[in-house]
Amino acid sequence: MAAAGELEWRRLLHKICEGFSSLSGSPTELYKAYLLKFLDSYSYFSFSIIFTLFLSEDFGFGDVAAGSIYGAWGALVTVYGVVSGVMVDNMGVAMSLKVGFSLSLLSRISIFF
Repeated sequence: MAAAGELEWRRLLHKICEGFSSLSGSPTELYKAYLLKFLDSYSYFSFSIIFTLFLSEDFGFGDVAAGSIYGAWGALVTVYGVVSGVMVDNMGVAMSLKVGFSLSLLSRISIFF
């Protein structure tokens, strides 16, 4: 039975590698866009993990209040993503990625000060 599980993992790994190999002829801008998306997602999920704990332990919010604040924050992030689509169309993808990443970095740094 262990051999069947190992074979399944090998198939999955092979399928993932095939997906990455299809990007071999892509322009470097695509890799930059994926890198920025990875970094943004990493910071978003890292922040999401600690946000409610931070609100509960450091600010004394209860679980429900901290969860409500987290939900409001998540809703605002979603609304921002929808509204900023118009800005991306007007500025272009490359410039909007630079501006968006810079604003995101500055906002997350300002949380600590």
